Amino acid sequence: MATDILIVNTNPLLNLVHQDVFKPAAIHRVEELKVHAEGKGVNVARVLVRLGHRVNLTGFAGGHSGAWLREIVKADGIEEWFIPTKAPMRMGFMASAPQEAHPTTFLPDGFEVLEEEINELLKKVAVLIQRTGLVIISGSVPHPLVASAYPKMIAMGQARGVPVWLDAHGKGLEAALGGGVLPQLAKPNRDEFWEIENWEGVPELHITDGPLPIEVRTKTEGHWRVTPPSLREVNPVGCGDCYLAGLAHGTLKAWSVERRLRFAAAAGAANARRPEVAMITPKEIDELLDQVKIEGPESALKDSRPS
Repeated sequence: MATDILIVNTNPLLNLVHQDVFKPAAIHRVEELKVHAEGKGVNVARVLVRLGHRVNLTGFAGGHSGAWLREIVKADGIEEWFIPTKAPMRMGFMASAPQEAHPTTFLPDGFEVLEEEINELLKKVAVLIQRTGLVIISGSVPHPLVASAYPKMIAMGQARGVPVWLDAHGKGLEAALGGGVLPQLAKPNRDEFWEIENWEGVPELHITDGPLPIEVRTKTEGHWRVTPPSLREVNPVGCGDCYLAGLAHGTLKAWSVERRLRFAAAAGAANARRPEVAMITPKEIDELLDQVKIEGPESALKDSRPS
């Protein structure tokens, strides 16, 4: 049986999570700090496994933090193929109180990655891509050198006829769009869309804007506007990742455009209702499907800069 999806997350995160009130300049004695495996690609992979897919996940994960992350990922049912690095993988902290609008987070930018480690990742992707139907490259790069790998991985997919989706930012995004071979789908946020000018050749764009409607631009099926359900937001972190996972699920199921957009938006909204990141269940997604508003090509969206 072929693996459904290959996900590349070059800059994963081991996150210490405190799910209660967080006050600066105070000592907090807590029952426990939960340890979560995160990073955009890790989040996407976890949701897709819960939706019944087989997922291969690769990237960089070194040191004790990387070993711990790999254990957690395996326990989630994800097939991990992380490349060890001499430098330890980044660790973060998040305090997510139910009454707060947004969690307090501490996120290191990344860690050092050597040229030989980048080459090992490219070799691993070249092997794994032979048994996948979709590649998703997610997240930032842990080190500027890693950005050069993004266009190479997109080119690998094109050479094998495997669609590659991109949900990156920073130097990885810039390199991917400037490498001559473009992904089949990209999911920039509104600011990224207006800051970078190389989007024209990407066949499908999903432009997100926090809790506001998502603008979908496709070359073959027109423009769509997707309005997520209106609900009380507990934690917005990972909503875009859950949206992408829902979109991939619907695409691999060969659903209609409207059905997969509805499912994707419901997945993102379901994540916003939980303090945990990307821990949603199929039942939670289904509960929100009817609350998603879809506007199709007949009301195609006009290009306009946000005010």
